[in-house]
Amino acid sequence: MKRVLAVLMLVALILCAGCGGETETTEEKLKQQLPELLEDELEIEGIYRGGGLTTENAAYTPDENGQCFVRVTDEDYPTVAVLKEKTEQVFTPAYAEENLYSYAFSGDWPRYKDIDGALHMDVNQGGGLDREWNTAEFQILEEKEDGVLVQVEYMTYGSRYLAEMTLVPQEDGTYRIDTFTYGIEAK
Repeated sequence: MKRVLAVLMLVALILCAGCGGETETTEEKLKQQLPELLEDELEIEGIYRGGGLTTENAAYTPDENGQCFVRVTDEDYPTVAVLKEKTEQVFTPAYAEENLYSYAFSGDWPRYKDIDGALHMDVNQGGGLDREWNTAEFQILEEKEDGVLVQVEYMTYGSRYLAEMTLVPQEDGTYRIDTFTYGIEAK
């Protein structure tokens, strides 16, 4: 009986030692997650502010606003709802609503809309997006209970800049971008 009790106590000690092990720091989590998050950020930013999505090569007629909507052929983004869902895997819904959706889906000149159940893009809208993140070098500026403010260096059109963003932790352990300031001159 004493031997069984001793074995149980030993097992309990081993389990407790495993439970009391080191927890992953915010910096360690960000080292793992930031490269993919910012790669996804580039894709999403490109959809909204850059060249947009791939569209079918078809004749188009301007609508009453003079906009020329053509069906998107990118299978990853068949509808506005799917585009919003993927956007919110990178940005918080509040950020997306204020900075992306208000421009892209509403107003007098929306860039995207669903027509007959399929995502369409105004081919007359677009821009350039040239940003290369240096995720190996980032700095945590402030860590709060509701998020972490980080600074990350990037290159754009041959010049070096800094971006500051608040990353909000999600229930699944990943982060979403909630604030984003870029164009800060690097010293």
